[in-house]
Amino acid sequence: MPYCTNCGTLEKENQQFCAVCGARRPDQFDASRMPPMPSIGPHDEARVLVGISLDPPHQSRWSILFRLVLSLPLFVVVVGIGFATFFVVIAAWFCALVNGSVPDSLQRFLTNALRLYGNVQAYVFLLTRRWPGFAFDAKPGEQLNLEIDHVALRRWSVFFRFVLGYPATIVGSLLAFGLYPLLVVMWIWGSIAGREPKALHQAVALVLRYQIRLQAYSCLLTPTQPFRGFFGDEGVSTSIVATNSSLGPPTFAPQAPQPDSFVDLRGSSSVVPVTTAALPTRWIVAKAAKVVLILILVISVGMYVLTFSIDNSTLSKFKEAVSRSLFVASHGTAITAIRQFEVTANSCPTSASHGCISHAAARAYLVLSEQSSLLDGNLFVPTDALSQARRYESALRDLGREMLAVENPDSVPSPANVVNNEVPATLAQLNSYFQVLRVRLGG
Repeated sequence: MPYCTNCGTLEKENQQFCAVCGARRPDQFDASRMPPMPSIGPHDEARVLVGISLDPPHQSRWSILFRLVLSLPLFVVVVGIGFATFFVVIAAWFCALVNGSVPDSLQRFLTNALRLYGNVQAYVFLLTRRWPGFAFDAKPGEQLNLEIDHVALRRWSVFFRFVLGYPATIVGSLLAFGLYPLLVVMWIWGSIAGREPKALHQAVALVLRYQIRLQAYSCLLTPTQPFRGFFGDEGVSTSIVATNSSLGPPTFAPQAPQPDSFVDLRGSSSVVPVTTAALPTRWIVAKAAKVVLILILVISVGMYVLTFSIDNSTLSKFKEAVSRSLFVASHGTAITAIRQFEVTANSCPTSASHGCISHAAARAYLVLSEQSSLLDGNLFVPTDALSQARRYESALRDLGREMLAVENPDSVPSPANVVNNEVPATLAQLNSYFQVLRVRLGG
């Protein structure tokens, strides 16, 4: 015969709660039901209830030390489910545009996927101590639970969901960016002490709740933006927190809907009975946690600006170095080709000077044309040196055209004038542009 594990009272076989102390039998668990779909118009507010312990748990130091290694299998599963979720969200988007709501099956799949994501992230963020496993549906003893009101959606907000969610996405990116140094501190602290400071635990939990609500909004599970409760919830928590491992009996509210009860959104006055939650869904956090959350935002903005500045400075120096090396090598090759042309032209015999000079000009033209093509495709010229680089490239092309004219003397009235006057003048201009460009490139 079964006995109550809390008070030892004899129980019936199918009895879920003890008749004396009200404790739930450990083997009895009913996942929370999804609220019914409304038959009236869309609603502006819908709750995304995230339950997690706001007290940092005691954890194994070895578990904290190797947390990322232990999380690798979880990441693989989350990535696979995330790939499937992408296509489910697309289907939900089209359904919501046509019907003004997400079908029950898609809502349930996306909610379960988000619940699994939240449990994995909570484990990685050192908020929970047990390895969450791969369960896709709600299960007893979860360290993070999730319930989302299933309501109708406005079609125009569904169509512009990406645009409407952009500000919230920016805030989420800043929170994620500023969270990394805090997680390093928590990892070191937890590896030594075996437990995180309460302020840091609650601040990271607030970040996780925001990210979950942001994902719920992006996946069309709710029409409500994730900003409400950013710094925690005000007032006294209406969630009943279990004082032991067993859960209490179901609570009914026939007089008025309670904040953490699911209300029939079709307009009736009845309330769907909800079992009390072991984890608080209304978060009353310490002031220190709010301060830490503000610091996360400040750090993220500062790190972003600093990283952007460093990236720009490093990238600019890299571009200068590459461009300087390229232009110096190209200029040296071009000058060598012109000097070789002059030497060959001066040594040509008088009887065959026409063909000899033409042949020397052809070789110089090939070299100059190759260097001009190489510089024209250079993508590393810094913006402040771009105009000077263009002048240099233009002079190099002019020198190449003059060599082409000497190669084909019939195309110009006086090839000798080109060799004796125009080529030296263009070469001097090329050298002048190169000296200025090298200074611009830090040479």
